Amino acid sequence: MGIIERVSARSVAVGLVAVIVLGGFVVALFAGAPTVLSPSSGPAALNGNSTNFTFGSGASNAGSLSNLYASTETVTSMSTTTEVASGPQQTVVVDGTGGLVTSSSATSFNQPGNGSLIEFFSNMTVESPTPATLASKVVQLAYSYGGYVAYQSTLTDSSYLVVRVPAADYQQAVSQIQGMGNVTSLTSNSNDVTVKYTDLNASLASLVAERNDLLKLINQSTSVNSTLAIESQLQAVNSQINSIQSEILQTQRLITYSTISLSISKSAQVEPLSMKLVATPKSGVSPVGVTLNAIVSGGVEPYIINYNFGDGTSQQGQAVIHQFYGANDYNVTVTATDARGNVTTAWTIVHVTEPPTKVGFGDFGVGLETLMVHVIEGMAEIAVLVLPFALVAVVVVYPLRRRSKMPKEIKQS
Repeated sequence: MGIIERVSARSVAVGLVAVIVLGGFVVALFAGAPTVLSPSSGPAALNGNSTNFTFGSGASNAGSLSNLYASTETVTSMSTTTEVASGPQQTVVVDGTGGLVTSSSATSFNQPGNGSLIEFFSNMTVESPTPATLASKVVQLAYSYGGYVAYQSTLTDSSYLVVRVPAADYQQAVSQIQGMGNVTSLTSNSNDVTVKYTDLNASLASLVAERNDLLKLINQSTSVNSTLAIESQLQAVNSQINSIQSEILQTQRLITYSTISLSISKSAQVEPLSMKLVATPKSGVSPVGVTLNAIVSGGVEPYIINYNFGDGTSQQGQAVIHQFYGANDYNVTVTATDARGNVTTAWTIVHVTEPPTKVGFGDFGVGLETLMVHVIEGMAEIAVLVLPFALVAVVVVYPLRRRSKMPKEIKQS
């Protein structure tokens, strides 16, 4: 009987140890031991989980050597829309003999809906390979609109002219001249002369009335001295009338015809815009940093250079450094635009591969060591769960079982 009891106790102990060990292996397996033994484990696997940094347009980049260029040429433009009245306007005018007449010839005035009278002026500076030819085109344009040439001076390498076109065609004429050459500066302004024009006509009417009074007095004069004094005063009034009349006519002309002053200079010979793209390196293991340099020549500076890296990101600048992530062939394109709007494009391919995986005994040893650690941890966890139940079984169940096997005589005693 003692042998049986010893065998049963030993079986229980062995079974308990077996449960703990097997449970440890099971816990180790579920804790990720296969992941530890995977060929992609170790330092090489970390590269696959690297954080991707995206370089968007406008993102800061330490490799950028140039930003958006600012134009060194100043071009100022101010435009005003003009309405031309079709109805007649009564205007006081003095005829050649000094008589006062009324005229309705002011129908050509630019008279907006609010009754304003406005003068328009533009000063342009233009470059052209042939200044004389461009000046001739501008003159023909002015004539085609019913305008005229107020001044013209043409030399071999330059030309200066002042043309006047009807106010209704002013904006369109300026736009057409801009398309004839390379405009380096443009200044447009306007001048409201409504009050000035009204005052001139009022002054003219007053002087004419004064002159008529002087004519009546000279007819009534009976002395030579009085006649000479009146004639002297009449000459002064006539001089003022002539001056105001000239100013009124000049104002009428500047209102009816807008002024365009054009200075044309000969432009230098410009080479065609071209560009070469240099990438260093052009291939590598992910992640790989590539230095890109766009070498632009020809055209007219400054240049605006834009990169498209082929990975959904872009950047502006001449020389940049960009990081490429993930195995792929990236088509990098770059465009350059000069000051005249000419565009050229270049491209290159950047070949990126994944880092190689490392498999060997060194990794196996590291994986085995990690597996053993997980096994021991699992055994400890199982032991914590199993030992309390085993202790209860030993303390409670085993005495009861032993008592049930005792002879009846002993139980009764």
